Amino acid sequence: MSEVKVDKISPRSGTDVTLGDASDTFTIPASATLDVNGTLDLAGSTMTGFTIPSGQTLTVASGGTITNSGTATGFGEDNTPSFSAYPSGGVACSASTWTKVSLQTERWDTDSAFDSTTNYRFTVPAGEGGKYVFHYAVTNTGLDDNESLNVALYKNGSRENNGYTWQYSANTNKYINIVASVVLDLSATDYIELWTMQNETETRSVEAAYTYLTGFKLAGV
Repeated sequence: MSEVKVDKISPRSGTDVTLGDASDTFTIPASATLDVNGTLDLAGSTMTGFTIPSGQTLTVASGGTITNSGTATGFGEDNTPSFSAYPSGGVACSASTWTKVSLQTERWDTDSAFDSTTNYRFTVPAGEGGKYVFHYAVTNTGLDDNESLNVALYKNGSRENNGYTWQYSANTNKYINIVASVVLDLSATDYIELWTMQNETETRSVEAAYTYLTGFKLAGV
């Protein structure tokens, strides 16, 4: 095995420098760093264990392939923050009164951004403003003819009209289930809560098994 040590390799005027053949693999040791001061163009060859400095570009020409056999980190965006929460039991909902749904149980919470102990709300973390998708559902019991179940998302303590929906009972003592989705533009520190109201003449219970709030940030928009 031979070793060549040089300070600079330059092409002749009007030509390019070619290292090996297209099927060759060039390996930079894991502890070493390859600094690219311009654009690094891989036209079918493979390099491993190098770093592209901030502000520089790694270009894979048409026909080239990046193959990952390990763990890829930092590529593109993901749909976090993300969470899902639901009540741990029935939630009493007084007649004709907006009631916040207590969501005490989390299925997941990627950024610890959902408060399931005190305020039962999702708060946008610092640096995570953007468009968010929310899926939510509420089920209530014992509603009679033309009595309604109302469900809404509240943003920063006020009802968000884009997240407001309702349904009327068609018969006596019926379960009413509302499932809805909405996309909201949010900024850091904005918070979202799930609220409901029913207009039966007495308190009715929100059913925990069919009630939830799930949300995630949209990537790439």
